[in-house]
Amino acid sequence: MVLVVVVLILFLATVNGDNFPSLLTTNATLAIVIDRDYMTDEHDMIKEAIETYLVYAKREILKHGGVNVQYYSWTGINVKKDITALISFASCKDTWSLFNAAREENLLHMAVSGSDCPRLPQNEAITVPLIEKGEEMPQIILDLRVAAAYKWDTVIVLYDYTLKRDMINRVLSGFTIESSDIQITGAAVSLIALETTSKDPNSRKIVTSKLSLINTELVGTNFLAIVSIEMVEILMNVSTTLGLTNPKNQWLYVICDTNLKKVDINHVKNRLKEGDNVGFIYNTTVYDSKCTGGLRCHAEEILHGFTKALEQAIIEEAGAAVQLSDEEWEAVRPTKLERRDFLLQNVKKYLLDYGVCDNCTNWKLQAAETWGKEYEKGSTSLVGDLLLVGSWRPSDGPALKDQLFPHVTHGFRGKNLPMITFHNPPWQILKFSENGSVAEHSGLVFDIIKELARSLNFTYTLRVSQSGYSEAKITDNNTMRLTKFKVLEMTDLLTTNIPSEIITMIRNKNVAVGACAFTITNEAKEMINFTKAISIQTYNFLVARPRKLSRALLFMYPFTTNTWLCLAASVMVMGPILYFIHQASPVYECKGIPKSAGLSSPQNCLWYMYGALLQQGGMHLPYADSARLVVGTWWLVVLVVATTYCGNLVAFLTFPKIDIPITTVDELLAHSDTVTWSTVKNSYFEKLIKESPEPKYRRLYQGMIKNQMNHNDMLYEVEQGKHVYFDWKTKLHYYMKKQFLITDRCDLALGNEELFNEKIAMVMAQDTPYLTLINEEINRLHQVGLIEKWYQNYLPKKDRCFKVSRITEVTNHTVNLDDMQGSFFVLLLGFVLAFMWLLCEIIYNSYQFRKKKKLQPYVT
Repeated sequence: MVLVVVVLILFLATVNGDNFPSLLTTNATLAIVIDRDYMTDEHDMIKEAIETYLVYAKREILKHGGVNVQYYSWTGINVKKDITALISFASCKDTWSLFNAAREENLLHMAVSGSDCPRLPQNEAITVPLIEKGEEMPQIILDLRVAAAYKWDTVIVLYDYTLKRDMINRVLSGFTIESSDIQITGAAVSLIALETTSKDPNSRKIVTSKLSLINTELVGTNFLAIVSIEMVEILMNVSTTLGLTNPKNQWLYVICDTNLKKVDINHVKNRLKEGDNVGFIYNTTVYDSKCTGGLRCHAEEILHGFTKALEQAIIEEAGAAVQLSDEEWEAVRPTKLERRDFLLQNVKKYLLDYGVCDNCTNWKLQAAETWGKEYEKGSTSLVGDLLLVGSWRPSDGPALKDQLFPHVTHGFRGKNLPMITFHNPPWQILKFSENGSVAEHSGLVFDIIKELARSLNFTYTLRVSQSGYSEAKITDNNTMRLTKFKVLEMTDLLTTNIPSEIITMIRNKNVAVGACAFTITNEAKEMINFTKAISIQTYNFLVARPRKLSRALLFMYPFTTNTWLCLAASVMVMGPILYFIHQASPVYECKGIPKSAGLSSPQNCLWYMYGALLQQGGMHLPYADSARLVVGTWWLVVLVVATTYCGNLVAFLTFPKIDIPITTVDELLAHSDTVTWSTVKNSYFEKLIKESPEPKYRRLYQGMIKNQMNHNDMLYEVEQGKHVYFDWKTKLHYYMKKQFLITDRCDLALGNEELFNEKIAMVMAQDTPYLTLINEEINRLHQVGLIEKWYQNYLPKKDRCFKVSRITEVTNHTVNLDDMQGSFFVLLLGFVLAFMWLLCEIIYNSYQFRKKKKLQPYVT
C-alpha cells in the first residue's frame, strides 16, 4: 500500500511539478568532500569505494526515492546550494570550517577526520575520528573535556611508564587546545612523572616525595593520573595520607594496561574514603581477529546509515503529503532544520544499534560514590561504591548516563544525613502539638541547615537529645513526630556545655551534624570540630528600669537641702539686721519722722524680708538711705534666687527625675552593698571573668552568687531592683519580652556596657571531610546577609519597651497633675498652719480674757 502511494505521488510530481509541493525526493542531494591534500594516497581508493557502495544503496535501500551525489576533492566548496547532507573526509581544521558553513544552511554534516580533533556538536553533526588501536587515550581526554565531563581550568597530570613519550604532547594538547566553536579554553597543566613501578620496593617513597611537593593553592585541585592498574592503589594510599583527596579535590585515574579479559578495579573500593571525588577510565578493548575498522569501514557504515534514514524520511513525508491538500502540506511540511534533525537521529540510532566499525575498542567510565555512605543505614560497602557512568567508543565518543564526578555536580545526591538537636530558642525551636508530637521545627540553626540541604543536595533526619525521645523523621512537609516530649525552658540548657550524649554520637558517626548552637571553646575542640561561627553573641546584664521619683516635692528639687537652709537662715538674719539699722538711723530724729509704724518692730521687718523673697514686697519702705541699701541689696539677691529657681523648676517639670541607674560594671560594683548579681552556673561568661586579668572583672566574679537561682525568683529580684543578671544580650531581650507580656509594664532594662564576644557554631566530628564545604556555605550565607536576616526574624518583636530599652534614654515630658501636686501640698500646709495659728490666737485671747476677768476689782 505504501509503495502504491509513493508511486502515485512521484507520478503527480512528474506531471505537474510546478504546482505540487516539493518533497524530499525531489531535492535530496548528498555532497561528498574527499580532501585530496589530506587523504593523499587513499583519495582514489575511498572515492571508488563510496561510488561502489552508493550503487548498491540506490538499488537495495533507496527503493522509494533517489539521491543526487556530488563529489568534491577540496574543502573550499559552496554549501549554499540545494544540498541535503554533507560527508567530509578532511583535516580537523577543514572539518570545522565545513561544519560552520553547513550549520548556516541547516545541513546534516557527517565527518571523518583525524585523531585528537574536537568532535562536532553531537546534536548537530556526526564525527568519526580515525584512531589507531591503542592510541585512544588523548582522544578520550579531549572528548570528555568537550562533553563537559570535567570543567578544569588547572590540572596536575601524573603519569608512569604506561604513557609513552610520544603520547605526552597529545595528552597535554587535549587540555590546552582552545576553540571558540565549542567554547572551551585552555587549562594550565602541571606535569609530574612517577619514575617508578609497583614492583619497585621504594615506589611508595618515590610517589610520596613527588606528591608532597604539590601545593594545591598554586597548581589547583584537579588531578589526572595516567598509571597502571597496580600503581592506582599506591597512588590512592599516598594521596589520602597527604590529604590530597577530599571533597574539594578531583581525581581521575586513566588505566591503559587493561582489556576486557584483564580488568578488575573493584579492589580500589577498599581505598576509598568518605568525601572522595574519584573517577576511573579503564580499557575494556576486545582483541579479536573478527573486529573490523578503518577508513573504508566507517565510510560505508555512515553511508548505509544515511541512506536508510533518507529512505525512512521519504516514506514518512510521502505518507503525510498524500493525506493533505497542497495548501495544507505547504503549511506543515518539514523545514530543512527538521529534516536535518530527523536524519541525524536516525543515522546515530543506526550506528549505535548496528555499527561494528572499531566497536571492539571500548573504554568504561566509573565514578566513586562516597559522600554520606558512612551515615547510610544498611550500606553493604565499607565506604563507597563504584557507579558505571558511561562508556567510550571511537565511532560515537563518550556515552554518559551519569556524572563522572557525581558529588561535584549533585553534592550528596539526596542522601539522608542524621542530625541531633534539642529545643533552645532562638537557635533551635521545637513546637509541640497537644498529642505530644513536634509539629514544627525552626530557628536560626534550622534555617541554615535547610539552606545547606538545598545547596549540597541532602535530606536529614533529626534526633532529639533528651531521654525518652524517639527518632524524629523529617517528612515532605518538614514536620517530625516524637513518641514523648518535654517542653524545655531556655535556662534548662547550657549552650556552652555540650552534652556528653551529643559528643558521643558525633564521635561515633551516629550523626553527621550537631544541629545545635554551641559556644566555641578550646576544651571542646579536643573532642569535636566546630563549624564557622553562625553568630557572635555579646554579654550584657539585666537590671530594673529606674523608676521615676515621687513628684510630691517637685518644688523642692531645684535647690538642694543646704540651699534651702541657707535661704531660710538668710530671711531669719536679714529681718533683725533691717530692724537694727532702721532703729539706729538718726535720720528719723533729725527730720522728726516717727518710728512707731511700718518697720518699727522686728516682726514687721521679718515679714518684709519674707515677702520680698516671694517677690511681693511690703507696704512700708525705710526712709533712711542706710536701710534702703539693705533692702535694695536683698532685692538683687531675691532676683538671682528667683530666676535660678524658676529655670531649674522648668527643667525638673520637663525631664522627670529617676533613680540613680546602674549602667556599667563599675556602677554595679559601687552598689555592691545593696545589689546582688549572678549568671548561668559554669557558663562561658563565668569562666571569662574568673580568668580575666582586669581587677573589676575579678571583683565581679568574687562577688557573684555562685548557686543557680530559680528563673522566676531571679526575674522577680531583678524587677525589685535587688539583683542584676548577666547573660547573652539575645536571651535578655527574650526575658524582657516575656515579662512585658505578663505584666504589660517595662520594668526591665539592659546596661550600656557590652561584655565579651562569644562565637556560636554547630558541631561535627573531628575527622569529617565536609567541614570545609559547610564553612564555605556558611561564609556565603554571611556575605549575602541571609544569616543576619534569619537571626533578626527570631528576635522578639519590638514593642514600646524597646523604644526605651536603654536605661539612660530620656524623653520629653508633658506636665500633669502629678507634677503639680506639690503646690497643692504647700497650699494645704499653709491652710493647716494658718488654722493652727488661728486656734492658738483664739486660745491665747480666751486665756487673756479669763485672766482679766479674774483680776477685775470687786464692786459692791
